[in-house]
Amino acid sequence: MKYIITIFLFITLFLNLLCAGGIKGSFSTGVFMGSPFWNADNYKDDNKIDHDDSFLRSVNHLRLKGGISENFTFRFNAARSDGFQGDNHLSNTKIYEVFGKYNFSKGYISAGRILPFNRWIRGSVDGGAFSYAISDQIKISAIGGINVRYGKLYDSDNTQTLMYADLALKFKKVSGKLKVYNDDDVTKTGVDFYGSLKKLRYNGNYGYDITNERIADGGMNLFYLISKKLNLLGNYRLFRTDDWKLSKIEFSGYLIERFLLGIRYKAFGNYYLDLRQMVSMTEYNKDYISFINLTGKYFHVGLNYLTGDSDLERIGISVGGQYSLFNGLKIYGGISPVDYMFNDQDDHQRSIAYYFRANYKVLKNLSVGANVNYYQDNEALNASTRGGILIKYNFGS
Repeated sequence: MKYIITIFLFITLFLNLLCAGGIKGSFSTGVFMGSPFWNADNYKDDNKIDHDDSFLRSVNHLRLKGGISENFTFRFNAARSDGFQGDNHLSNTKIYEVFGKYNFSKGYISAGRILPFNRWIRGSVDGGAFSYAISDQIKISAIGGINVRYGKLYDSDNTQTLMYADLALKFKKVSGKLKVYNDDDVTKTGVDFYGSLKKLRYNGNYGYDITNERIADGGMNLFYLISKKLNLLGNYRLFRTDDWKLSKIEFSGYLIERFLLGIRYKAFGNYYLDLRQMVSMTEYNKDYISFINLTGKYFHVGLNYLTGDSDLERIGISVGGQYSLFNGLKIYGGISPVDYMFNDQDDHQRSIAYYFRANYKVLKNLSVGANVNYYQDNEALNASTRGGILIKYNFGS
């Protein structure tokens, strides 16, 4: 712990020096335990998950943004994880963003490792991007390069090239984008749109997989304000899963559809009652989930019920709350039911999860956070406790 504190103080001093040059950003450092995020690449015959392992690790994260002038700017976003128990899959360096950007009156040009905000691109792109406003109503944007899904410093598997472009159109009542995507495996085209019609607000999207001649994804969101206290919402979403396999859980590109209808009522003050019904469908099964939640300033309580063809019928109650003990310190806590599947069986394990979070703003730019999750009587996770502590320093604000 002394070693981590020393590094943190050193980097804090270094970042304060950067502030003099107009650079903004944040640095965070922490220690965590519990199973991290897993994907198909992590789960191999020579890299089995040990449920008894605490996965104790440190994580340092640095974000920077600044520029030489208003026209020339840059961004940097990287993280370093070190497993204290020598697990190489927990010790790695990831760079999500490191690129330069030239801004001009009608758009920008950027080059480097870019992390785009795009539903069709997962992860970062080593390449370039640009955007150009033809007029106040028409704008074109594009990005292209090598896809770097997990931000690894170097990975010989990162060989897939991709290209994305869109044409944005803006009108008085409705706006949208015409878009196209291409990589080594697939070509897709689609449209995004959003707008309003009196009290009704809406947005949606649609994508078509040209290569395989099938729907890629799509959806529609609706929001209607009936009165100051009552509003309705609706959501329809369909997406095709990526080819992916984890033990006996396997996705092979089949289509999933989800419908959701909801109503929110403002009972009094800052108390809200939410009722929602969701239906999830694939070519194999159909499942129904019902929710009722009451949310207040200091607490929330919810009831949910799952039933359908997936053999996961259950009813659950979740309770939580939040409170500010004094200026700068906020605490959160609650309990909720969870359901885990065993990685090598078809059975699943029901359990009760307890969570606790605290965040203390020590100074204007310095905060400390901690969280603990505990899963009661869960044989799928023999190490039932996970959590960590995080120190974060913001500079240049």
